[in-house]
Amino acid sequence: MRTPSFLPWIPALLLLGGCVLLEEPFPGRRTRLECHRENPVRAGTDSAGHASAATADTTLLFSAVRFPDDYDWQRDTAYGTVPYELLLYRDFQPVLNLRSGPGCCFTPDPDRHHLLSGHLYTERTLATQTLVGRDGAELFRFAGRELLVGLLEDGEDLYTLSRKDGGLGFSFRRNGRLLLEREEGSPYGGLSDPSYGPGGALYRDQDHIIFCYHSGKAGSQAHYLVRDGEEIRLSQILPGAWILDLKYLNGAAIPLQGRVFTHTLSEGRIWPESSGYSVTGLFPDPEGRPVSGCLPSRSLSTLEPICEGEAFLYHSSQATYAVVEEEDGTLCWYGPDGGGRSEGPARFLSADCARALGAQLILAYTPRDGREPPRIRFGGQVRKVDLNGYVSGVGVVLSPAPTG
Repeated sequence: MRTPSFLPWIPALLLLGGCVLLEEPFPGRRTRLECHRENPVRAGTDSAGHASAATADTTLLFSAVRFPDDYDWQRDTAYGTVPYELLLYRDFQPVLNLRSGPGCCFTPDPDRHHLLSGHLYTERTLATQTLVGRDGAELFRFAGRELLVGLLEDGEDLYTLSRKDGGLGFSFRRNGRLLLEREEGSPYGGLSDPSYGPGGALYRDQDHIIFCYHSGKAGSQAHYLVRDGEEIRLSQILPGAWILDLKYLNGAAIPLQGRVFTHTLSEGRIWPESSGYSVTGLFPDPEGRPVSGCLPSRSLSTLEPICEGEAFLYHSSQATYAVVEEEDGTLCWYGPDGGGRSEGPARFLSADCARALGAQLILAYTPRDGREPPRIRFGGQVRKVDLNGYVSGVGVVLSPAPTG
């Protein structure tokens, strides 16, 4: 899966290699998907939004970062010192405006903005702590510098799954209190992988709280399920098997390896649906050229190609979509509701800037021309968002349509 290029400059610290957690994250740092393998899952639900768009009212949500009008945020002139605002929109109307400051629980980094159940969750790392907030209010903090890969609401409780600084090991917590910790091991899934849904690596299966992870060196990796905090080794997966994705659905582990029927994959994701699952990934065509496509749940043996080459893929039970950053800097999208191209060179700042909703693609992008505001494609139309900055993520809230 491709990784979005966040902003155009790369600080010298980043060139040292590896994933570095900084005091204040800044444009140009490698995103979560680039730092480590994050394989997707949102079990037991429809990846289109957990309800049928045809029978529900849809509220569009998106988060955005706004800078002062005279600040060119696409350059590295003063990033980290210029004040900014973090905003939450509902149907293009701002409903939350958070101003930056030394005590805030958020940063301008899109990787740290998470839309879940109509709320804007945020994270921020300090020198020795990680802060988690909701709608601008700090919920809790814990020792250590970690990156969230999973969020799950359970009544008044919030469960989190986070990776440790350096990429090895993880912590599973409830309301900031540690439930399970491992010094090595990599969870499958993440908050920046669209096939997981808004909650990332934490999900429910048959009313259990679930995540999966792998541990060990290449060639001898073991795979584990964690169910309600209890760790279970998945003995049916041979040690050392190379797994592209691993999900636990309807009480059974489903590993995705590099071959499905007669099709080979170099990258692949499982998308749970109400009955079965689909697989998206990068496949060779009959002449050996890579294509991005889908093996739909109705026929996992039949490849439906979407576009040539590698792309960001988004899937619902009704359709599959692709977003591609072209070499000339423009952004293209493909799908059954019509393809398109940005008006000029544009930035696709995060995998969270697109979402499949039934038979349409929601997409946010930002022109590289600093005089132009961000755009959002929704309902077959492209609308401008009047601010000097960028949209950091999109989401929806679906509710049953009124009757009568």
